[in-house]
Amino acid sequence: MKKLISQKGAVSIILAVLLLSVLLVIGLGISVLMIQQIKMSGQAGRSVVAYYAAEAGVEKCLYQVRKETGEGCDDTGQISETVGSGSYLASYTAEYDGLDAITSIGRFKSTNRKVELDWSP
Repeated sequence: MKKLISQKGAVSIILAVLLLSVLLVIGLGISVLMIQQIKMSGQAGRSVVAYYAAEAGVEKCLYQVRKETGEGCDDTGQISETVGSGSYLASYTAEYDGLDAITSIGRFKSTNRKVELDWSP
């Protein structure tokens, strides 16, 4: 009789260990997914800052070219500036087929975003 009782206890312990193992694997899987999502949301935030820095470069370069200020994009064809915690490098190219182009690369930390603008002057 004592042997039967101890076997039932062993089966209970084995089932409990298996159940806890399954729960541990599920918990680890969810935590890995959450960490990946946190990293991706940080990257998206850096990307937005870099994009807006590039956009600022395009706007400033376009302003200088249209107003013919004789500085930056209108003069040397290139400007570089720091905007907040990001920066940009914008360049102007006058094409002879009727289309002019401005290209700006925005940088924030390790993230770069590029904006191009083509137009007929």
